[in-house]
Amino acid sequence: MGCLEGILMISETTVMMLIAIQFGFMAFVLMKLDMKKGDSERMKSDIEKALASITIPDINFDEVKEELMGMVEDLMQSMRIPTIADHLGGIASNFMQMKMVRMQQDMGLMPEPQITQEEHFENEDF
Repeated sequence: MGCLEGILMISETTVMMLIAIQFGFMAFVLMKLDMKKGDSERMKSDIEKALASITIPDINFDEVKEELMGMVEDLMQSMRIPTIADHLGGIASNFMQMKMVRMQQDMGLMPEPQITQEEHFENEDF
């Protein structure tokens, strides 16, 4: 039995040592949490001070509405009906753009289209 008592004594000592280590670790963790709590309270007070210093300007929505309506009216008055020159310019720019794309494809700067125009119209559901 002498041998068994020695084993029990070592395991009791080991258990007590582990409890002491655990107690020390928990004390350390609680100390760190207390420090973090102080930091968070300081941060909270700083944020509250910053929020208190922010002021929202008074906005008169009627003035903003009047200003926007005036801008829309000015825009509508400056618009005009397209003339034949506008339409011819659109046709010319479309033609020049198609010519530029073809030139880029010929020079190898732009890949060839993956689908032809005929295939595109065949696949569309009207």
